[in-house]
Amino acid sequence: MVIIRPLKVLVCLAILSTFTFVTAGWGYNGVDISGGTGIQGEALSADPRGKPATPMRSLGTSGSSHKSSKSHKSHTSGTSSSTRSPEVSISYPPADPVFPAYRNPGLVYPPQGYPLPPGPSTQFAAGPQNLFCPSGWNFCMPWYVPFLPRIGPKQFQINAKLWYAQLNASTVLWGTDFVGGQGTELDLVRDLGLSKHQYIAEYEARCQLRCNWGLRFSFMPIAFKDNSVPAQNFFFGNAFFPAAVPIVARWHRYIYRWDIVYDWYQQKHAVSSIFAGYSLYDDKIEVEDIAQSRNRSRGFGLGFAGMSIDRVIRNLGCGGAAASAHCKGSLQFLEGYFGWDAYATGRISVPMDCGRFGYIEAGWRWMVLERSQPSDIDRTSLDGLIGAVGFVF
Repeated sequence: MVIIRPLKVLVCLAILSTFTFVTAGWGYNGVDISGGTGIQGEALSADPRGKPATPMRSLGTSGSSHKSSKSHKSHTSGTSSSTRSPEVSISYPPADPVFPAYRNPGLVYPPQGYPLPPGPSTQFAAGPQNLFCPSGWNFCMPWYVPFLPRIGPKQFQINAKLWYAQLNASTVLWGTDFVGGQGTELDLVRDLGLSKHQYIAEYEARCQLRCNWGLRFSFMPIAFKDNSVPAQNFFFGNAFFPAAVPIVARWHRYIYRWDIVYDWYQQKHAVSSIFAGYSLYDDKIEVEDIAQSRNRSRGFGLGFAGMSIDRVIRNLGCGGAAASAHCKGSLQFLEGYFGWDAYATGRISVPMDCGRFGYIEAGWRWMVLERSQPSDIDRTSLDGLIGAVGFVF
C-alpha cells in the first residue's frame, strides 16, 4: 500500500505537467492575432512579439476621435493654434415682403428694399409728379411701372398721320400796286375763299441705327383749292383783281423733312429724344380769274431742332399693351422764316412677335410759320385734331 500510492501521485503529477507544457507552448508559439477584434488575455500580452489590439470605433465617433488626436498633437507641439474641422455655412436669400414671388418680365418694379408706400393699401404708390420719375403720373396706377414699347437697334418705324387742320389767321402779300406802293395783304380764308378746314396727311419713316441714334424722314402735302367771289378789290403779284369777279385760289405746300434723332434719356417707363434736321418747302399760291392769272412759286429750306417725350401711363391687360403719352415740339428758322411745330397725343401700343409692335394715337397739333418783309408777307397758322397709326418691325 505504501509503494502503490506514491506511483499514483507521480502519474497524476506527470499528467498535470504535460497539460501545463502544452498549454504554455500553445500560448507563446501561436499565430499573431493582434489584428483580430476582441481583448487578448494577460498571458498573450506578455509576448514581446505581439501587437496591441486596436480598439473598436463606432462611425459616429470617428470625427471626434480624429479631432481630439489633432488637438492633442497641437498641444504637445507647443503651438497655440487648434485645428478645427471645416464648417459648412448655408446662406438663404433675404425675404422680400414687398414684392410677390412672381414678377412679370414686361413690368418694371421698384428697386430691392424700396419702402412700401404709405397708406392702408400697398398696391398703389404715391410719388413726385414729373415726367421722368417712375412713380409720377400715377392716375391710380399700380405700384409696378409698365414697360414703354419703343424702337430698338436696327429696327424700322413707319406711320401715317391724318390731320383735320383748321386754317386760322393766315395772310399773304406779294408784289406792289400800280404806283409801287405796298400791295394788299390777303387773308387766305376771307379774301381768297379757301376753306377753313382741310384734311392733311403726313407720312413718316424712321431707321434706328444704334441704341440711341436714328434717322427720320417725313413728307406732308398741303393742298387747298376753292372758288369764290371777292368782296373787294385787291392786288396780287402786281396784278389787279376787281371785286365781284369770280376767282379760283390754289395753295400747295409740300414739306420734306430729314432729321437725326438722339435718345438722350432711356428708361423702361420713359424715353426722351432731341433731334435736329433740315426741311425743304415747295410752296405755291395761285390766283386766277377769267382774264388773268398770277402765281407765287418758291422753294426754300429751313433748319429745325426740337425735343420729344414719351411717357407710359399704365398697362392694359396682361398681354403687354400699354397706354402712353407722346409729346413733340420743334422750332423752325432760316431764310427770314420763323415758326414752330408741336403736337401732343395719347398712344396705345400693342406688342407683336419678335420685338415688333403696332400703335394708334390721337391728339392735337399746332403749326405756325411766318415771314414778314415789305413786299413779301407769308403767315400760316394751322391747328386741329390729329390721328396716326404706325408699326415698328
